[in-house]
Amino acid sequence: MKKIRFSRVLTLGATTIIIFLVLLFFIFRNSSIVKTITSPISGITSKFDYFISYPFRLVSSAKDEVLDLLDTYSENESLKKSISEMKDQSSEVEYLTEENQSLASALEIEDAFSSHKTLTSKVTVRSTLSWYDNLTMGVGKKDGVTSSMLAVSDGGLIGKVSDLSSSSTTLQLVSNSEGTYEIPVKMSNSAGDVYGILTGYDSKKNALVIEELNIDRELNKDDEVVTSGLDGKSIAGISVGKVSSVSKSKDISKRKVYVNPTANLDSISYITLIGS
Repeated sequence: MKKIRFSRVLTLGATTIIIFLVLLFFIFRNSSIVKTITSPISGITSKFDYFISYPFRLVSSAKDEVLDLLDTYSENESLKKSISEMKDQSSEVEYLTEENQSLASALEIEDAFSSHKTLTSKVTVRSTLSWYDNLTMGVGKKDGVTSSMLAVSDGGLIGKVSDLSSSSTTLQLVSNSEGTYEIPVKMSNSAGDVYGILTGYDSKKNALVIEELNIDRELNKDDEVVTSGLDGKSIAGISVGKVSSVSKSKDISKRKVYVNPTANLDSISYITLIGS
């Protein structure tokens, strides 16, 4: 009796397994049924994966942003350094260019006044407190400098010797508004020559001042002004500048001529002393 019951159980179990396998076969053979069953499962699984992976994706994104910021910072620092180096090089090139131009101008002056004694030297001392008043050169008595020499830079008169030692020379610049010069000059135009004395500098007009004119003759804007050498000590023919204006006065002794200097008095590098 027990054997019969056990045989029935086995038969029932085998039948159930066969039915289950047939059902699975039918389900997997039918793609629409598979999709219907797996779609909710896939949705739940993908949401679960997204939730679990979010912190990792957040960290990865933050890492990429930090790396991008570090790369940007590094590039900016490198760019700043390059710009700074370019500015330094540009300043150095500009300085050397100006210095070379000044030296070339000094050599031209030496050639133009080759019949006179000339000494060219670089500026050694120029204080910001007295920038437009005086400066010092690295040549002196032992080099042949004399107190009557005039100083020229960039093709134009810039001053005269005011103090002299064995190895250095101090110049009083023509832009010294407190200075006294008494340098004889000549102004020329088609009407003829007018002689006078360079006596000072007008800081308000930024112009040299010429007085003591020898004749009542009309002077025009941009008339050439050069040294005349009529004091018997200074050299003639050094460019001083161009007439900018003339004060109105019937009395010739009170008339003043204002002159824009030839030389750039803001920037002086090489100076040539000219004399005898």
